[in-house]
Parts: sequence; structure tokens; C-alpha cells
Amino acid sequence: RHDQSVLFIPDDAERDALVDDPRFFLPAYVGVYGWLGLLLDKKTDWDEVAELLDASYRQVAPKKSLAKLPPL
Repeated sequence: RHDQSVLFIPDDAERDALVDDPRFFLPAYVGVYGWLGLLLDKKTDWDEVAELLDASYRQVAPKKSLAKLPPL
């Protein structure tokens, strides 16, 4: 159980590195579908969280919504 965490779908190129980092975990039920969890605490790098969530959203968002985002 992780009371303070955020779930996201990592970029395939980054997945292995993230899994090796102790801040990340495989969440119950959705971990088998590619999702990872990031533990949040006082030392959380919110810029990193924003990047992970942005990359995750870009993988699942409809094309119409993606067109409204600035390019990477």
C-alpha cells in the first residue's frame, strides 16, 4: 500500500531504469498493463513528476488532444 504516490505509464526507453529505482513500484492490478507508481515524499522532484505525467499522457491521449500540446 502506497498512500502518497502517483501512477503513470512510462516511456518504453525509460522503463527498465525506473523499475531499478527504489522510488518506483509496480502497482497492483494495473502494473501488468505497463503502469508504474512513484512514491511521493518531501524530497519529490516535481519537475520529474511533471515530465513523467506528460510522457504518460502523450501515450494514451487521443490524437486531437495531442495536437493541442506543444511538441517535445
